[in-house]
Amino acid sequence: MSPAQPDKSMYEGLSKKDRQALNRELARIQREEDRKRKKRNRILFRTVVVVAIVAVVGGVGFGIYNGVRSSFTGPANMLSDGILFTGSGETVTATTTAAIQPGAEPVASDLATDTVLRLTEYVDYASDDVATFETTNGASLQSFVTAGYASLELHPVALEGGADSYSARAANTIACVANGVPDATLVIHNALIAAQPDLPEGGLSNDELVTLVTDAGLDDEQIASCIRGNEFSDWVTDATARAEKSIPNSDVTELTAVPLLVVSGTAYTGPLDDAEALNTFITETFTAVSEAGAAEGTEEGATDEGTTPGDAPATPPATTAPPTPNPTAPAQ
Repeated sequence: MSPAQPDKSMYEGLSKKDRQALNRELARIQREEDRKRKKRNRILFRTVVVVAIVAVVGGVGFGIYNGVRSSFTGPANMLSDGILFTGSGETVTATTTAAIQPGAEPVASDLATDTVLRLTEYVDYASDDVATFETTNGASLQSFVTAGYASLELHPVALEGGADSYSARAANTIACVANGVPDATLVIHNALIAAQPDLPEGGLSNDELVTLVTDAGLDDEQIASCIRGNEFSDWVTDATARAEKSIPNSDVTELTAVPLLVVSGTAYTGPLDDAEALNTFITETFTAVSEAGAAEGTEEGATDEGTTPGDAPATPPATTAPPTPNPTAPAQ
């Protein structure tokens, strides 16, 4: 902006001294206007720069965050979002699998029901109902697995809270153990169930979860670090969301409440604290599965030994002895 040019009529009748004073005042006003204009321009420039930097950094930061988050894989040995256990008659062993890769979907386990029952259980370790059901029935269910009459696929979820909730942190604990020492996972599951009735408000802290795992016989610094750092918290959130949308190998379409026990494709809907009711349901389901397998085997032809591929024990064992997997077994 060019300096303002004073109107010559302003000088009429003024002495030389007054004209000089007027010029000085006009110059002062011009300087003040120039100063204000420059200040406005500096403020505008800084605002534009800050906005641009925020946009760039924000975009880069968001991209970095998404890149880091997408780099997280799920826990090893939980490709189905659950960990699968089978029994040999004496011990229980976890089935080892790859981890869910970033952006990939879980792979449902092949739960063929030709010879054994397939038990699939969804649990939230902050749930009173889960504690009631497990305290009443958990040992019996696990004894079926130990004896080889059933397999058990355990799915930890977090229905009762967000990513920082006890539900999520306890599920992360199971994921950390499954990832590092999978054969110890049932032991830690049982320890979490035993702790549920006496949980403080907000549940156990991460340090207390580490102590629980250590007291259960699993002293592993990598697992402890995984628990303290909530290493699989994103996976817990995603796995819970997937279960709320779909339950594979089941007659129910989505997870709405815990516990959910699916026995060879059929969800148990009886009382949680009635062991006899559950045992009747399991026996009837086991018989139906055995008869269906036998019928299919008859159609395909008998084997050389005179039996059919679908033959199965007539009834599951009625024992309540819990399994005793070795919590110090090496990582798979």
